[in-house]
Amino acid sequence: MMRQSIRDEVTKLTSRLAQRCHPGVAEQYAAQLARYARLDIACDAFNAFTGFRPADDEDVFDLLSRRRREIADLLAGANLDAFEQEKVGGLFLAIPYFSWCSDKQPVFLVNRTSQAVTYIRRRLYAFASADDGIDEYQTAGSGFADGIAAGAVIQPGERLQIDDYSMSYDGDFVSNRRVVLIIEDERAEWFVSVSKLAGFLWDEDLHGFHELKRTQSP
Repeated sequence: MMRQSIRDEVTKLTSRLAQRCHPGVAEQYAAQLARYARLDIACDAFNAFTGFRPADDEDVFDLLSRRRREIADLLAGANLDAFEQEKVGGLFLAIPYFSWCSDKQPVFLVNRTSQAVTYIRRRLYAFASADDGIDEYQTAGSGFADGIAAGAVIQPGERLQIDDYSMSYDGDFVSNRRVVLIIEDERAEWFVSVSKLAGFLWDEDLHGFHELKRTQSP
C-alpha cells in the first residue's frame, strides 16, 4: 500500500513538472523528469526529519540533493534553449531556472534581432522590502572589466553571458538592469526590470526571458 502511494506521488509530481517545461523538453527529458521526481520525494522524506536524523545520514541526503540539483540544472538549461527558439525579434536578458537548481545561474544577453549587437557595459540596482525599510544594492560591469570583450559582438540568434545571478541572494530582490549596447554604430542604453527569483516567482510565463527596452543614449 505504501509502495503504491509513493509510486502515485512520483507519477503526479512528474506530470506537474512536465507541465512547467517546454513541451519538447518534457518529451526529450521524460526519464530525467521522472528521476528528478523520485529524488525530490526522497529529499522531502529526509527533510521531514530535519534536526532529528542521525548525523551519519547527512551524506545520504547530500548525495540525493546533489543529484537532484544536477538534473535541475540540466532541465533549466534545456528549457531556456527551447524557449529561446520561440523568441522572434527583440533583445532579452535570460536566466535559467528550475526548482532546486544550483544557486548561481548565468545571465545571458540574447540577440533575437536581425542585426549584430555589441555589448559595452551593465549596471544593476536591486531593492527589497525589509522590516526596517528597504534593502538595496548596486553593481556594475563591462565587457573589458569582466574579461568578455573578445566576444562582445553578438550576432543574430546568439547570446553572451554578461553576469551571474544568485537564486538565494539576488532572488530576494527586484532588480532594475541596464545595459549599454551599440547597434548599427549607434550607442544606447537598454533597460529591464526582473522580479524576484529571476522572474520565476511572479512572472513564470516569461520562462526566464526579460525583454530589454531602449531608454536613452548614455
